[in-house]
Amino acid sequence: LGRHTVGGFAGSAAMLTETAAKNMAVLTLDRKYAQKRDRLMKLKANGGKGVNIVRGFESGVQKLVQGILEGVKGVVSKPMRGAERNGFEGFAKGIGKGLLGLLVKPVIGTTDFLTDSLIGIKGAVESTDSASYLNVHNQIRPRRALYGRDRVIRPYRIDDASAATIQARSCLGGEEYYDHVDMVKKVALMSVNQLLILSEDGEEVLRLYFQQMRKVEVDYRDGSCLLVVYLNDTKQDGTEREEVKCEDEKLAKLLCDKLMKVIAAI
Repeated sequence: LGRHTVGGFAGSAAMLTETAAKNMAVLTLDRKYAQKRDRLMKLKANGGKGVNIVRGFESGVQKLVQGILEGVKGVVSKPMRGAERNGFEGFAKGIGKGLLGLLVKPVIGTTDFLTDSLIGIKGAVESTDSASYLNVHNQIRPRRALYGRDRVIRPYRIDDASAATIQARSCLGGEEYYDHVDMVKKVALMSVNQLLILSEDGEEVLRLYFQQMRKVEVDYRDGSCLLVVYLNDTKQDGTEREEVKCEDEKLAKLLCDKLMKVIAAI
């Protein structure tokens, strides 16, 4: 009983610190930092071994150091990048973002350190064999998905609940869940504003706002099935489309249909 009590307390505290860190990451106004942090949010436990105190502490220290380094680096890089894009005005804004990051990012690193340390305690106490950060937090039944801006309640679906949980921990965290398509080796998550396609290891494959999309269709090239997204504006390389290779033609068409409905409703 005592072990479960300690494990439960550590798990609950870890969820609180994780939520606090995610909210603070939004306050940095640094999208690339938030995306990079999302990709690093799982513990270094891909070898199939359980999460324990030592591994949790090591992961936490790494994120603490990263938070400090990111904060210091931003003080220099943000003004320079802003000046390159918008001259003096961009330089001034860059100074503001850099100083904000200098204050907030080390705090985020400290919070991530506490989160991973608590996860390590939970894993050690409960002898958890989970292989990753997400698995440690997985519930037997993920929380019900709420749909759209009005957060509509529908009959419970385990796939939507799991997708909504993944979205909440991705760079779309904070946006209302809309829909998803499991694409075999990828997953397409749709919030009310954006499309995010992730690879099976959690890497970002494509991220677009629905307002950027003009048309979506399924195409074929060299025996491969492609999801083609035509854009409203020309990219820097002169093209007006994004392409994602799909393993399953039916799933590609399903995603295409869902995206076209969203585009038509805008």
